[in-house]
Amino acid sequence: MTYQPLNKRPLHNVLFVCEDNARYSLIAEALFRDGAISGMRSFSAGLRPADAADPFTLSALALSGLGADGLWPKHWDGFCLPNMRLIDTIVIFGEDTAVRLPRVFPGRPRYLVWPMNKLSDNQKLHQGVWRDIQRIRPFISCLIDELIARQGESSIGLAPAVFPGE
Repeated sequence: MTYQPLNKRPLHNVLFVCEDNARYSLIAEALFRDGAISGMRSFSAGLRPADAADPFTLSALALSGLGADGLWPKHWDGFCLPNMRLIDTIVIFGEDTAVRLPRVFPGRPRYLVWPMNKLSDNQKLHQGVWRDIQRIRPFISCLIDELIARQGESSIGLAPAVFPGE
């Protein structure tokens, strides 16, 4: 791959949205940060943000080496303010969340909906978080590959990504 200098590359912002911004979207934000090249940034938010991030999620992210710095539940409407940088891609976890998320973001962001089931009680512990990290990782990899291809930053001609399960 060939890369352009940061100051010549357009910045691409991705927002991950789930119901409470306590687990899925935080995992996605951390995975995207870990795999994205410079010029891409990720954020996360929730429809109804939890009071605090899921402690098992933060612990598993830290133990996996992804880090949990700067991850906390935020409301989606904070990314619609006039002084905020435009979000280019909004990834929504689950059909229920997608139906309820208003489409009022400035600019013309692209919306993607990724399937995600609600958690059962036995999936809320560390084991469930590890499973979710592994389940979300291929989606993030495909998204990053697609964004690189769209920006023309790849000299090897990546085809548009096909997301897992499509």
